[in-house]
Amino acid sequence: MKGSQRKYSDLKGHMDRGPKEMGSHIAEKSSELLRVASHKVISVNPSTTIKQVATIMDDQDVRRLPVIDAGSQKLKGIVTAMDILDFMGGGPKYNIIDQDYEGNFLKAVNCQVSKIMRQSQYLKRDDPLEMAAKIMVDKRSSCIPIVESEQEKIVVGIITEHDILPQGTDFGVTVSSIMNPKPITASEGMMMSDVSKVMVRNQIRRLPVIKEDSIVGMVTVFDILRYLEEGEYKGVNAEENLSTRVSELMESHVISLDPKDDVSKASQLIRNTGKGGFPVVKGDSVKGILTATDILRWVYATAESR
Repeated sequence: MKGSQRKYSDLKGHMDRGPKEMGSHIAEKSSELLRVASHKVISVNPSTTIKQVATIMDDQDVRRLPVIDAGSQKLKGIVTAMDILDFMGGGPKYNIIDQDYEGNFLKAVNCQVSKIMRQSQYLKRDDPLEMAAKIMVDKRSSCIPIVESEQEKIVVGIITEHDILPQGTDFGVTVSSIMNPKPITASEGMMMSDVSKVMVRNQIRRLPVIKEDSIVGMVTVFDILRYLEEGEYKGVNAEENLSTRVSELMESHVISLDPKDDVSKASQLIRNTGKGGFPVVKGDSVKGILTATDILRWVYATAESR
């Protein structure tokens, strides 16, 4: 099952099925934070299954979903694509499959998301916009719910990296100046569980796939989410499913940057494609990787130095 070319983004307002889209409870005068953020919030509740969450993330092109109590409408936590990778052999949450469900993959993926969700970082509606950028850079959090107040924790919006990326045609800074020059890569023969471990341990969401020193594809968190969504499972046993190879998951069409490109091109590509980052390639050789977080870190560091 090779991943097809898809458009991914951190937030999408329309829903075809599954998630709950909440209109915001915003006062007439919006804060600066809410003027930038989206007022449509795709969310799930604690009883939503892990497979349903993966389906929602893939269908709606999001990597993080607030978990909202169905009764009180209060923020209870957040579930991220990284939590699902942790569950899929990437970290200690795999114990849920191994111990709670005795390795039965089909039963495990249908357990409630409350088993893997985490406490949510959040912003209050009147917090400064700069705080969102600081959290995204320091905590590597690409998407942050905004609540009405500390006491109520009613979600009124959500802000993503894409919402605060700088815009322009010439930043005067090259991609090579701010990229990660030593990206972690994958091979076509790696298993899904291997990729999950690498992503969870390093808190990264995409790996260039290399063959004989040349880039042949990209494998991302969305490729693993799609495996869960489509349900083309290799039997009931978890180990069989987690042994699925990168060659069956990866996207072979790769959008890349040149080291000499201006950072504005990367920012524009992120906005136009919805992808969160791109390999930096010279010829067929990977020289680095540049993500939305790298751009925000550069912007934040530049602002701090003034």
